[in-house]
Amino acid sequence: MNKQFIRIAIIDDEKISALRLQDHLVESGYPVDAFFNGETFLQSFTCSPYELVVTDMKLPGIDGLEIIRQVKALRQETEVVVITGYATVDSAIEAIQAGAFHYLTKPIRLDEFHNLINQVVEKILLRMETCDLRAMMSRKAGRDGMVGTSKEIAQIYEMIEKVAPLDCPVIIQGASGTGKELVARAIHRLSKRHDAAIVSLNCGGFSPELIANELFGHEKAAFTGAYCAKIGLLESANHGTILLDEIAEMPMDMQVKLLRVLQEGQIYRLGANRPIDLDVRILAASNRNLEEEVKKGNFREDLYFRLNVMTLALPRLKDREEDLWLLAEHFLRKYCKAYGKDIKGFTSGASEALNQYDYPGNVRELENIIARTVALAEGNQIKAADLPPHLSGVKRGSGGPLRSLEELERDHITKVLEAVSGQRELAAAILGITRSTLWRKMKKFGL
Repeated sequence: MNKQFIRIAIIDDEKISALRLQDHLVESGYPVDAFFNGETFLQSFTCSPYELVVTDMKLPGIDGLEIIRQVKALRQETEVVVITGYATVDSAIEAIQAGAFHYLTKPIRLDEFHNLINQVVEKILLRMETCDLRAMMSRKAGRDGMVGTSKEIAQIYEMIEKVAPLDCPVIIQGASGTGKELVARAIHRLSKRHDAAIVSLNCGGFSPELIANELFGHEKAAFTGAYCAKIGLLESANHGTILLDEIAEMPMDMQVKLLRVLQEGQIYRLGANRPIDLDVRILAASNRNLEEEVKKGNFREDLYFRLNVMTLALPRLKDREEDLWLLAEHFLRKYCKAYGKDIKGFTSGASEALNQYDYPGNVRELENIIARTVALAEGNQIKAADLPPHLSGVKRGSGGPLRSLEELERDHITKVLEAVSGQRELAAAILGITRSTLWRKMKKFGL
C-alpha cells in the first residue's frame, strides 16, 4: 500500500492558495484535485470519493463545516483537514466535533502542512492495511464458517483448496463436532459445481427402505401411500454435490446400491423401469475410521475403495488448542449479534475455566457453551459463574501443562507481530491496544 492510492481534494476559494498546496502535494507523489467552491467539490465527491479532503472554513455558498458534515455522511472513513484565516477556538472545536482530523490556520507553513498531511496519510494507510489483513484472515480463517489459524487447520484449508477442483469422491473423517459439514460445504463452494446444489443426508438411524426413498425418490403409486412422484436427494443434487453424513451407519444393502450408482452413473426411482442419468459428486463423512470398519466387516471394501480417492482427517479441538480463543471470540460475536447483547469479552476466571476444559464435543460443544452463556449472561463481560456448571473446577485431562494468561498473551502478541511482518502500528490496531501499550508489552515479554 502506498501514497498513490490516497486521493486528495483541496477546496479553497483563494485559487493561488489552493494551487500552491496542490503543487506541493503533487511533488510529494499524491494525486490531488483542486476545487474553488464547495458545490463543485461535493458533486465530484458523490461520484468519486476522496480519502483526504483539505478545506477552507470560509467559502462562498457551502462552507467548510457543512462540507465536513456531508463528507462524513457520504463516506465516514474520509479524513478532513480544515484550514482558515479566521482562527477561533470555537470554530476549531466545532470542526473537530463534526469529524475533522485537525485544524490549521493561514498563512499555511508548508513544512507544518506537510507533516500534518503525512500524519493523516499514515492513519489512512494503516486503516487500509488493517482492512486488507482482516479480509485476508477472513478468507483464510473463515471458509464457510471455518475459523482457525493453527498448523493443523491450515493443512485442512490447503487440502480443501487442492481437492475441491478435482471433482472426485472425498472421505471426511473426524470426531463429532469437528466441522465435517463445514468442510464439505467449503469443498463444494470451491468446486466447479458451486452453482448447483449441495444436499446432505444423515445415514444413521434410518431403515434401508427409508434411506432408499430419500436417496432415489419414487414414482407415483410405487407403494401404498405414494400419491405422487418424489425426487430423491441424488436427483436433486444432479450436477452438484451430495454429502452422505455418518456413512458408516449405512446398511449393507444400501451400500451395494450406492456402489452401483458410483459405477454406472445412473439411478432408478422406486417403482420406475427407466434409469435417470446422474452427474453428482459424493462426499462421505464419518466419525469412524472407515478402513477399520472395513476390517471389522461393517463396511464394504469395494465401496470404500470407490470413495477413498482422497481422505481428509479433521483434528479434534484439543489438537488445535491455539485456535480456541479465535473460535470463542468468533462465537461470542456471532451470538451477541443474534441475541442483541453487547458483551466485550471474558474475565480471567472465565478464560481460565474455558482453557482448562477438554471439549469432548469439539468445536460444536464450544459453540453451544458460548451460545448458552451469551443468552444467560448479564453485564459486559462473561464471568466464570456465567459458564455451564460442568466447566467449574475442571482440570485438563490431556494436552500438556496448563498455561498462564501471561503466556497466552505473549504467544498471541508474537503471532500477530509475525502475521504483519513486525509492523507495530498495524499489530496494535489488530490487538485493540495503543502503540505505546504494545511497546510496553513487547519490552515486558522480551519480544
